[in-house]
This record gives sequence, structure tokens and C-alpha cells, in this order.
Amino acid sequence: MENKTKTYVWGIPTRLFHWMLVVSLIGAYIAEEDFLTLHVALGYAAGLLIIMRLCWGLIGPQYSHFRDFPIGIKSLSGFFKEPGKPGKVYTGHNPLASLVMLGILVMVLVVVVTGLLTLNQEGGQGLLKSITLPAGIEFKEVHEVCVQIMIGLAILHLIGLISDLIIHKSASVLKSMFSGYKSGVTGKDAEMSTFQKVFSFVWIAGPLLAFYLTLTGPPVQLKEEAENESTEMYENSSEEEKGDD
Repeated sequence: MENKTKTYVWGIPTRLFHWMLVVSLIGAYIAEEDFLTLHVALGYAAGLLIIMRLCWGLIGPQYSHFRDFPIGIKSLSGFFKEPGKPGKVYTGHNPLASLVMLGILVMVLVVVVTGLLTLNQEGGQGLLKSITLPAGIEFKEVHEVCVQIMIGLAILHLIGLISDLIIHKSASVLKSMFSGYKSGVTGKDAEMSTFQKVFSFVWIAGPLLAFYLTLTGPPVQLKEEAENESTEMYENSSEEEKGDD
């Protein structure tokens, strides 16, 4: 008989974070240098989302808190020995998902930082524009390598999700990312304190504000682009002067 028990695992802030991060990363990847201001705006949003998620891992409710991540040696060895054990359903993240999740959090932050360093190096802009950079390092190349690693982790995340859907169909893992509820698991429903609710508002509003201010502010340009525009303006001005003569 199918277990109809449901547990409220993922609160609204956690779910919003997840999907906002997905949109930010995919959007930034698509925008790239062709829409650099949009790329940077989405990067700022992703960076703030990650910073706040790391804080949430220390002050957040059960299942979202880092202490609930089963990444101990005993948990990991048990999981990898019997990854398909039908009766073993984790209320929150399973050991592998916990490791991949932590890897994604760290790598997204590294991608954002290397992106800011690239802006400094190639455009003299961004939050880290005042930092003196070491010679001999092409931060754009480092940034691109980090992006590839992040994509690899995202693929692992998707593989894990698909595997979990096949092995534990009744848990409704995918649906829980929308509804917050997991089926077939028994546990205490996740609850938030007043402080956590206030923090959640800042967590979601902050990245949206950063995105809006960057997108509506001065356009972000790399040195090469700015020089090309200046050259075009000079050539156009020269042609107009000749025409007047």
C-alpha cells in the first residue's frame, strides 16, 4: 500500500531561491558578452542569492540548515553502498545531493567572483574594480573554466534528481520543488521563526533590487568595446566634418 504521508520540507524562501538561481544562471549563460549588462545584472543577483543561502544554511529552518545535510563518512558510505535501497528515503537532501548542493553553492560564488575580477581586468568596472590584480592571470579564462565546472555540477544535480525519481517515485521529489511537500516520508514540518521570515524577505528582495539597479544603470562595457565605440564615434565625426566642408 502506498504511503500517503506528506511532510512540508521546503519553505517558500528555499523554493524561490532555487528557481531564481536557475533563471539567473541560465539567463547569464545565454546573455554572455552579447548582452553584457544583462549578464552582469544576473551575475550580481546570483551572487547575492548564494551569499544569503549560505547564511540560511546557518540560521534557516530544518532541512535547509547545513546541520541537516548528511555528509558524514558513515552517511556517505551507507548511501553509496545501497543507493537504490527502496526503503531509504531522506526527508531533506540525501548525502549525494547534499555534496552536489554544497559544490554548486561554492562554485557559483567562485564564478561570480571571477566574473567581477574579469570586469576589473578588462573594463575597470564592477564591485572589485579597486582591487589590484596579480600579473599573468587571465581572469576571463579562469571564469570560463569555473563556468564549465558549475555546468558539470548542475548536470550531476539533474542526474541525481532523475535517479531519485526512478528509485523513489512516491517521494515526489520534483513536485516538492514546487509545492514544498514530500510524499511518503515522515518528519516534522519545516517552520520559520519571525526572524527567519524577515531574513527571507531580504534574501529575495536584495537580489531583485541588485538586478534592477544594474540593468537600469550605466551600461557595462569591456575596454575593447569602449575603444571600438570611441573609434567609431571619432570616424563618424570626421566624416561629418568633411561633409560640411
